[in-house]
Amino acid sequence: IRPHTFRSFRLAAMAPQVLIVGAGVTGSMLALLAKDMGLSVRVLEKSRGAGGRMATHAFRRGERSSPILAHADLGAQYVTTRSSPDHPFLGPLYKRLTDAGVLIPFTGEVAGANPYGGAGPEIRHFAAPKGMRSIAEYFLQSSSVPVDWGVAVEDLALEATQIAVSAKELPEEANSPSVVVLTQPVQQILGASKFGLRGSFLKDTDEKVMTGLKQVEYSSRFAVAYFFDKSKVSWPFSWTVKYFDKGDVRYVAHDTARRGGATDEPLMAVLVHSGVPLGIKLSDEEDPFPTAAAKMQTELEEKLPELPWATAEGSKVHKWKYSQVYIGYGGQKPSPSWVWPMTETGSPQSGCVELFRGAGGLGLLCGDAVAPASNFEGCVYSAFKAAEVQ
Repeated sequence: IRPHTFRSFRLAAMAPQVLIVGAGVTGSMLALLAKDMGLSVRVLEKSRGAGGRMATHAFRRGERSSPILAHADLGAQYVTTRSSPDHPFLGPLYKRLTDAGVLIPFTGEVAGANPYGGAGPEIRHFAAPKGMRSIAEYFLQSSSVPVDWGVAVEDLALEATQIAVSAKELPEEANSPSVVVLTQPVQQILGASKFGLRGSFLKDTDEKVMTGLKQVEYSSRFAVAYFFDKSKVSWPFSWTVKYFDKGDVRYVAHDTARRGGATDEPLMAVLVHSGVPLGIKLSDEEDPFPTAAAKMQTELEEKLPELPWATAEGSKVHKWKYSQVYIGYGGQKPSPSWVWPMTETGSPQSGCVELFRGAGGLGLLCGDAVAPASNFEGCVYSAFKAAEVQ
């Protein structure tokens, strides 16, 4: 790993302070890479846990101090790769994650037409026994970088000698970084969302870059996790995962089995995703999303009456306003069948975009919005590109 991106911003007596905003896959992977480069790294995350759109819900009865009865992955369901085990970057990464038990091969039956191109002998699927967020948690733990939870960045400004960061309860150590890497959805960076930045730095962003950012669009959808008592309800189907091509319900998974069984959890989790049209139609509905929940449950009772949906021990509804990238930076459409080349020839695909550069510091945008694919490997690729791995 050669820190070309950060080299011109090295301080005379110490490595620059790299501030990464977001503890999803891109941010946590980059934290590990940058720390290995010998840089001083800190991560800010607005939520209470890692993972980003690889979120894992812990179901309890009562307060947060109550025991966890089951987990359910509300976002990404499994990691799919078409890469060779001999890939110079992905090969060692998957080996490391499987050796650590973070990932396990997923071999369950997948029914229905997978819209993401999941068929073919070259395809390998991996699941995370402790939930998909454990991937980002593993990267952060391996890097040993400090992470400040519950800190939402409100503004960035490129000043003459520093980058000024504004946030409630901002640690002093994160106050004047030399490099800032943003990994959140583009609409938040442009200030067009609930957790948007005020965007003082945007006046220093190239006009072509701004045009490319404004072209980014995301799909929206709902996720519902149902929890059943294993002593009362058993899974009645041969498949673990099923895709549907019609209706509001487009995906159903035996989430507990998909993660390897989770024998220590007394409840069985079943995960349901809606289609994008429902996410668009009910885009303004607020938590707890009663209309979306009712529509999906009604359809589940028609499509899969074998399960007692109405008498589940509990459920969790989540709205993914920024589910997957539909149109990427510069109007490029992410490819679900993209494969990270073994060796890059010609001009490499972006993976990372420069937001601003000056004597005060460098600002980068990373994540699947600027990557060739809106999936795990696209996020990893973006992190590698930010670190300029060669």
